[in-house]
Amino acid sequence: MVSYWAFISYCGTDQATARWLQRAVETYVVPRRLIGRPTPAGPAPKRLRPVFRDRTDMAADADLSERIGWALDRSAYLIVLCSPEAARSIWVEREIEHFRNTHDGSRILALIVSGDPTGGAEDCFPPALRRRAGDDARPTEPIAADLRPGCDRRRMALLKIIAGMLGIGLDELVRRDHQRRQRRLVAVTAASLAAMTVMGVLAAEAVIARNEAQKQRAHAEGLIEFMLTDLRKKLEPSGRLNLMDGVGREALKYYEAQLPRSLDALSLARRARALRLMGEISVQRGDLAAALASFQQASATTRELVDRAPNDGPTIFNHAQNVFWVGEIAHQRGGLADAEASFKQYRAFAERLAALDPANDDWRAEVGYAETALGVLLLAENRAAEASAAFQKALDVDQTLVGRHPDDLNRQFELGQSHAWLADALKAQGRLAEARRHRESEVAIYQAALVKDPNLRQAKFSSIVSLQKLGHLASLRGDLDGTLATLNDCASRAEALLETDRENMDLTALVASVQFDLGEALLVAGRRDAARAAQQRGGALIAAPLAHDAAEQDWRNYRDHGALLEAAIAAQSGQTAQSLRSDQSVLGRLEGERSADYAPYRLWLLERARLQTGDDLAASGRPQEAIDAWSAIVQSLSKPMDIYEPDLLLVLRAADERLGRVQDASVVAARLAALTRS
Repeated sequence: MVSYWAFISYCGTDQATARWLQRAVETYVVPRRLIGRPTPAGPAPKRLRPVFRDRTDMAADADLSERIGWALDRSAYLIVLCSPEAARSIWVEREIEHFRNTHDGSRILALIVSGDPTGGAEDCFPPALRRRAGDDARPTEPIAADLRPGCDRRRMALLKIIAGMLGIGLDELVRRDHQRRQRRLVAVTAASLAAMTVMGVLAAEAVIARNEAQKQRAHAEGLIEFMLTDLRKKLEPSGRLNLMDGVGREALKYYEAQLPRSLDALSLARRARALRLMGEISVQRGDLAAALASFQQASATTRELVDRAPNDGPTIFNHAQNVFWVGEIAHQRGGLADAEASFKQYRAFAERLAALDPANDDWRAEVGYAETALGVLLLAENRAAEASAAFQKALDVDQTLVGRHPDDLNRQFELGQSHAWLADALKAQGRLAEARRHRESEVAIYQAALVKDPNLRQAKFSSIVSLQKLGHLASLRGDLDGTLATLNDCASRAEALLETDRENMDLTALVASVQFDLGEALLVAGRRDAARAAQQRGGALIAAPLAHDAAEQDWRNYRDHGALLEAAIAAQSGQTAQSLRSDQSVLGRLEGERSADYAPYRLWLLERARLQTGDDLAASGRPQEAIDAWSAIVQSLSKPMDIYEPDLLLVLRAADERLGRVQDASVVAARLAALTRS
């Protein structure tokens, strides 16, 4: 007769894991379609309980106590918690031998807690577990779930144990478990948001019964934890900003209803995470002012928590995320000095995390993220060589982590991003062939990821960026057909992705930028009407992000690029006066910044505006003013040529040619030829 679904055999050092496992198995709800299915121990029930684990008060007699023997005889399965201590435990050894003598050996399941399953001084398997049934005394290595760092996570380890008890394949149980969770997600989302309203009422009633209030608060905090972790992970890939916004707002409403002094460190950390979620959503919607306010509030909270617990890894991690976002907003709004200070702080926190736990690959990844953030900033400050060094460090980290986790799509995506940023830094130094190789590696990574998960939005978005950059590199090589083919493919993918996420201002701005680049290539190919259509599409798109935040530097750059393209189309159409007005308007904006160090893209826009303005003035019969405009380009780009990107050298060569500086134009042309061959 079976009284227990399982008997957990363990040593005292593994007691915490034994308690967790007993609770996890007993509370696991068997998927509905598996209930009643025949198992080696009878029909599968809704819950696999009870589970026996309590022998802590028994003395180590020569024989198993009567209660232990009785429980083993009436247990359907034996689950052995394997560790070096368990391997040396007399109790564990006797329990395995007793169970093997009275049951089928296939009903013994193993869960590795620590140690080395391959043997040696730290062998985790008890000798009785390695021995085969019957007279065959040859040693064997049992198949086991593994809780050691870098192996099975708790959920997967539990599912392996459950699958063994139900006598089914792990893949089938994982699929059934996943299907059940997916069915519940929509209902849980609505219930979660509704429950937050109820939580405010429950908290107000806490004075009536303190003990009951504590239970209610624990439930509310658990619900918030679910909303900020599991639920968010489910919603993020679909780009559902409204639902994610609702999650963050409901969490903040709960904390606003609490007295500040009543919040412990965990509650304060959750509140900070809710604020960070709100900030990230504001970033995607283009509201950088609201985003900065959220990140600053979150950072103030986590800074205090770090001061309280300076060596607590999760606390440092949460604070590091807020420090990054404060710097990122400063970067996007043109505050490069503030951004650099924040990113260096972020890198210091990331290195601190990696030092606290070198085996934690998630924390090691933060070092790569920090190097990337700093490299992006250095690149914007025309410090391409320093940026390359930072990006190479990030690439090294990502390659190591992908090697350790080859099936992790997120780590593969990060590796693709490191290739992308390194390609940009190499292009800025004129190392075009190297840049192209890294871009091609990036695209290959995204294509492989999308084969595994066709709905991976990050890979789709970044594929668009990479194709746009490859089109640009093709144009620098003079490959017009390749440029048009790449950019047409890029524009088609970008527009398709935008259809699924109209509220995403970053994506909207990217599609506008792709349309402007396509318009440039079409104009060079002599397809003026098609170029005008692409320019108008880009102009209509970029208006939406700028309406959200006119201070965002990249979006302002795209707007000015579109205006210069519009002027170039007008000039080719013989509308010189209109072209001149547009070019002078853009030039006035750019020169009004009076910046000593324009970012590369911004500097190219400035010099191109000068070039086009000079061309318009010459066509209008104003030669001296045209010469002044072209001369300003030569004066501005008077530093050694190796610090300028190929785009700027093209403008400089054109200015030299218009000024009749034949020898200077030839030198620039030779430099360009060397770069395009490299």
